Amino acid sequence: MRKIKLISCVIFLVGFIFFSCKKETKIIYQTAALDSSYLSITNASPSISNLLFYVDNNFIPLPDSPFSFGTTTFHTYINSGNEINPTIQNLPYIKIPAGYRQLSFNSVSPNGAFSMNSYFKLGVNYSIFITDTVAHGQAQCVLIQDNIGVTDSTHGLIRFLNLSPDSPPLDLYAFPYAGATGYKVFSNCGYLPNDYNSVVNAQSFSPIDALPYYFVATETGTNNVILEGGLVINGKSVVTIYAKGFVAGTGASAVDVGVISYQQK
Repeated sequence: MRKIKLISCVIFLVGFIFFSCKKETKIIYQTAALDSSYLSITNASPSISNLLFYVDNNFIPLPDSPFSFGTTTFHTYINSGNEINPTIQNLPYIKIPAGYRQLSFNSVSPNGAFSMNSYFKLGVNYSIFITDTVAHGQAQCVLIQDNIGVTDSTHGLIRFLNLSPDSPPLDLYAFPYAGATGYKVFSNCGYLPNDYNSVVNAQSFSPIDALPYYFVATETGTNNVILEGGLVINGKSVVTIYAKGFVAGTGASAVDVGVISYQQK
């Protein structure tokens, strides 16, 4: 049985430091358009499988729309500064005009529509997560500004989000090489739409050694396992791990793990 070491405040480990408050902002685009912000869209709502996206009431056709449950939109960017060997990145961000914008989503089956308004800064990265269900009557969006730090070939960056509507607050443990001893990397992660502190913490990514891990999410302060699974963290990777679905759900609506990952250049 894996031994979980509960650490109540700050964790200092060789090669790994978890920062709960420090935030560093780094724009991942080398040549950002002067009129654009960048938006990642993830459908974490179990019962909505055909979401369409609009900006200021204008339909935005995307290669992976309509968005099904567990889907994150990706886009390929080419930095043509080097004509012989251009940098190509497949990133979970699309361009939207900077400034005050209305973001809207529409679902035909089940029938529902919801929107939000926000100000988007030039060249800044944001993530929006659609969570809960239209059938439940509470489909909603959570918008996060992504503050992405600098990493290297020996480390990745991770964050953990609780997007399961009926989940208790969660702690996340990492077991390097799926070994017997794990350590806590995130604590008391509440359901984002209902937990302001979790939204604030979700804006930042934390460094972690580039290794294979077995991650275990437990109900905060207990050994009650809600989710678990293996994941390799590569060097220079930026990874969002999120809980989706319902703890009390079954089949496709059951609680599960979602992963959004890409490589920094």
